[in-house]
Amino acid sequence: MRRFLLVAFLLCCLTGTVAARAAAVPALLRQLRTQPADTTRVRLLNELCYALHDNEPTHALPYGEQSVALARRLNHSPGLLRALLNLASCYANLADGPHALQLQQEALLLARRLRSNDGLVRSYTGMGGVYHERNDTAAALRNYRRALTYAYRPDVQVRSQLMLFGNLGNLYFYLKQQQEGLVFTRRALQLARRTRDQAGESLYLADLGSFYMQMNQLDTAEGLLRQAVSIVEPLHNHRFEAGHLELLATVLLLQNELPEAELLTRRAMLLARQIDYKERVLDSYNLLAEINVSRQQFEQAYEWQSRFRDLNDSLNSRSRVQTLTALQTRYETADKEHQIRRLTERELVMQERNRALWGAIAALLLGLGGMAYLYTKLRRSRAELSSNHRALEEVTKELRQLAASKDRLYAIVAHDLRGPVTSFAGVTELIDFYLKQGDEEGLRRLPALVRQSAYQLNHLLDNLLNWAVNQTGELAFRPGRLLVTELYQEATRLYTNAAEAKQITFHLDCPPHAAVWADAHMTETILRNLIGNALKFTPAGGSIYLRAQPGTEGNVVLRVQDTGSGMTPNQIATLFSPDGLAPLRGPRSGTGLGLLLCRAFVDRQGGALSIESLPGQGTTVCVNLPAAHLE
Repeated sequence: MRRFLLVAFLLCCLTGTVAARAAAVPALLRQLRTQPADTTRVRLLNELCYALHDNEPTHALPYGEQSVALARRLNHSPGLLRALLNLASCYANLADGPHALQLQQEALLLARRLRSNDGLVRSYTGMGGVYHERNDTAAALRNYRRALTYAYRPDVQVRSQLMLFGNLGNLYFYLKQQQEGLVFTRRALQLARRTRDQAGESLYLADLGSFYMQMNQLDTAEGLLRQAVSIVEPLHNHRFEAGHLELLATVLLLQNELPEAELLTRRAMLLARQIDYKERVLDSYNLLAEINVSRQQFEQAYEWQSRFRDLNDSLNSRSRVQTLTALQTRYETADKEHQIRRLTERELVMQERNRALWGAIAALLLGLGGMAYLYTKLRRSRAELSSNHRALEEVTKELRQLAASKDRLYAIVAHDLRGPVTSFAGVTELIDFYLKQGDEEGLRRLPALVRQSAYQLNHLLDNLLNWAVNQTGELAFRPGRLLVTELYQEATRLYTNAAEAKQITFHLDCPPHAAVWADAHMTETILRNLIGNALKFTPAGGSIYLRAQPGTEGNVVLRVQDTGSGMTPNQIATLFSPDGLAPLRGPRSGTGLGLLLCRAFVDRQGGALSIESLPGQGTTVCVNLPAAHLE
């Protein structure tokens, strides 16, 4: 339920009409194609960055970076101020708070030099928003109050005032200072009405409704939210309307008016799907689950909660990839600017040399004696041009390899993080189970389970970094004597929560002194992926068998066997295809990336990997590794 109480804060940053800004993007792109590098191009880049920074911050980043670079080159201070503020908003939306603060500090200094009150308000408000997101409420309030001292000066735009008042209202309410929060939110509402901003009016009515809902004044909250919905419906702003409908449905749920609450939630979910607003669809799933719990329809509630968990995993992965992309874009942009500057300087030198050569060619008419000298200089110039061309080709090749390596790393991160995230999801299912059973003993064990899952997630990130280093050829192979029993216990500990949630039993059959001569990080990654796959494809109530036995030629065979649906020979052949990433279809679906990691690490350790499976008879994966002798 608490998730819905944050809707007002999320909406307060959207002071413009999102649909109108998105509709302007194609026209701006068309103008940009033919616009030379002048102040008008800076303005177009700023407008593109601002139009995309809320919904598609990753796509907005290149336009913001180009705008900052061009404004600096043209010494265009007003354009640079707006570019810095827009780019800071992009990085703030991508959770890169330190870089966002750095850009806002630069914008603040520039606004003071330009004596731009609007720039000062936006800079202080932006920094306050970053500190608020970090839960540093003291710093957030300090910056908002500084912005407030400039908010009523003549050149401050209404958009900047609305953003400041809305953020202040939410911060005060977060600090339990309800009266101050209501004052600033009502001030934003009055300003939106005075400027005939209907979208803003509906937004701040919804904010007030959420505040009264938190104060348990449900009748007042319902009236405000119904008014917000009636205002936004004719605007066809599906993003705002879906949020208002979910808030109203939450109030109705608290009032036990379940039929209308479900109807409004489904309507909000439909609107959110039409505009591919996945975060709002996620909220709809959670709200429908709570409605069904109130009806004691636990099977339907579990289905909606499962959808919520799956979509939440997807959104978390997308958020991490976006953050990594933002960091990569920032560092690649700086590197490219350095290369472009170096090549530009070289090109200027070459142009000067070519001009000198053409002058010498004109002097050839004065005498044949200078022809040999000029011919030598011309050949040297051509050689330098050829060398420059080869250098450009090498830089292009390196950039492509870097992009391919980056894409592969992102795919590995997205795949390998699913296990720990699933473990956290298992803890949430245990919470529901223990609450329904009234098991206080079980609830007291949960903090230890959460700490265990967090430790495993941190350990997993260390292994992923080692894999990234391995891709560059710098990961050292450090074999040692590893007890198989300890390897199995460490690997299964990661999935204890998920296995308990699915009622799957681990069976360990391993001689106590069985040991392999292998690298610890690589072997843990192999077992973690194999056990994770077995858990994924084993039905509820099934079993997973972990065995070890002596193999041929001084090897130890590690076997991971599940009681799942098994695979056909064609599916096994697809997993071992040369490209290593051929997708599977059917009940045992996947990209094969986990198996690709296992094969790479097994080969690195001089071992072998094989799969034994038949439809309906489960799957067994065998890993042969060198045996370690007793010390």
